[in-house]
Amino acid sequence: MTAGFFGLVTVVALTTAVGWATGELILSRWPAPRGWGFPERALMAIAGFVLFAVGLMVLHIVTGGAVFGTSWIVPLLAAVVLIVWRHPRSQLPSRTALGAAIGLAAVLLLIYAGPAIAGGSGTRTGDPPWHLGWTNQLLDGEPVPEGPAPELARNAYPWGLHAVMATMVRLVPGSDSLLALEALHVLIALGIPLAAGCLARRLEPRSGWLAAAAAALVGGWGWVRADGPTFVTSPSNARFGADLVVASPNSVYELLPPALPRELGLILLGAAGVAIVIALTGERDRYSIAVAGALAGAAGLVSVPMFVSALMWMLASAVITRDRRPVLRMMAVAIAVFALWVGPVVTSYVRYGGFVDITPQLGKEWPIGIALASWGLLLPLASAGVALAVRHRSQTPSLGLLAFLGGSALLLAFAILRGHFGWELWGNATLLHQGRVWPPAHLAASAFAGITLLWVWRRVRSRTAAVLVVGSILMIGSISPILASMRMTEVIAAADAGFVYGSGDLAPNGFVRLAAATLDSDDIVWVAGDDRLAFLLFEMSGARLARYDDLRLEDNDLRIRYPDLAERWDERMAAGGFEPTHRVIEAGGPAREGTLATGEYGGKTWILIRA
Repeated sequence: MTAGFFGLVTVVALTTAVGWATGELILSRWPAPRGWGFPERALMAIAGFVLFAVGLMVLHIVTGGAVFGTSWIVPLLAAVVLIVWRHPRSQLPSRTALGAAIGLAAVLLLIYAGPAIAGGSGTRTGDPPWHLGWTNQLLDGEPVPEGPAPELARNAYPWGLHAVMATMVRLVPGSDSLLALEALHVLIALGIPLAAGCLARRLEPRSGWLAAAAAALVGGWGWVRADGPTFVTSPSNARFGADLVVASPNSVYELLPPALPRELGLILLGAAGVAIVIALTGERDRYSIAVAGALAGAAGLVSVPMFVSALMWMLASAVITRDRRPVLRMMAVAIAVFALWVGPVVTSYVRYGGFVDITPQLGKEWPIGIALASWGLLLPLASAGVALAVRHRSQTPSLGLLAFLGGSALLLAFAILRGHFGWELWGNATLLHQGRVWPPAHLAASAFAGITLLWVWRRVRSRTAAVLVVGSILMIGSISPILASMRMTEVIAAADAGFVYGSGDLAPNGFVRLAAATLDSDDIVWVAGDDRLAFLLFEMSGARLARYDDLRLEDNDLRIRYPDLAERWDERMAAGGFEPTHRVIEAGGPAREGTLATGEYGGKTWILIRA
């Protein structure tokens, strides 16, 4: 536990250092705009690390998998960035602002990272297992992460998250993709509120930490009906509307573990929003426009829905500010960056017969009234902030923030129509699922809520009274996420609801870890009678699976994205599967020659042998 905690701290620290240096190098050519300060540089540190990882990924592809496939290239290039940077260019904020920021960060880590640290691991089954396996394939030298199917795998998921995780692993020798995912969650829990604060500072420079607090602490009213710590890990079992439930329209609950691509993409979207406002407010120089476009494109390399939101924010900005030329240039840069991933995907789309829908069931979509009710105090705070911003509508920053919220509202309308009419969007119904649209709307609304809280602060004459009034609002709003965090701690500690990565089955001396250490992405594994164990070996090593049966699916069990390849996979499964290079069987009888690993999993003893 202690070793894991210090490993987590090390990964977060080195990631922050490299990201800060990269962000400063990017900003060194960008004339400091009005209102640019320490919070924006901190936000740029997270975005800078993503851009650093994207650059490494491009180099990784060009070199045929050498960058992440070897242990020394990433640390060497990180050292070069730190040496070129040499020294910080920015000054620390005032003691008051720094104290508020440190205090808020401590509260956020206690609420949102505390359950994972106490329980051993905040990673959950669902999408994270796929991201772990894809990342391990990069670390094993695959040029792009393809997936668990032998021969037929052609991944159509953006590789941005996997490049970020692979970079984090290579920065800290002895770490792994699971630790990288945990460290990423810490950065997300801090980064999303930071993005909201930086957006609010475009209109009111002193509203940043209040907007950050609104984004991270203001939950809904479900606690009024709850009789204790409550957090529902499946929306189908929700008991308080859209409140106190995972995948809620209130993004507070997305800060609870695990880390997912849309959360990292949301941070990049916020950074892109800040850059868009700056580019439109300043002298519209090419560099400002390029930075805004690059951040939006990077968001797409992590999460396609966040890229769609970025484009919508840009289009809304062009309409409301009537300044189309710089926005079109931003969009061109964003699309060029996005094309690093989407170009090969389009080629495969044409070559292999389009896309097949691989989502067994879309997530729950809430009626608009119930969804907005889950925002709790944030809804009136944001509404008042919009009214305050309208008063300053002659100012570009105010128009920009209004455009972002309006663009998200328009996307939400499209999402509601998609659900009503059942649009499949060429096998990509999740692209405009409400669960992908609410986080950007919540981020923009939190910025306006921060402006309202600052207005309240200024209207209360006594500093003590102001602290009591604003503090009371935040304390009432934070009751819900605190109760959710307490319940989440219990869930993770009990290894319940898919939070199994802190259990004994995945301990360093368990069979899964021992077997994964001997496998790589060129190996094809067959597991006798336990498909969950088979997929775990893919997650932890990147190895391919000779056979696999997902009981939730009738065919295409490994969710191959292209119809032609999916059909060929089903044919191979019907014929007995692929020829394995390794077999996993239950131990029994005399010792087998050529045993590579043996250990416990699921209360049984298993052995890994060469086929």
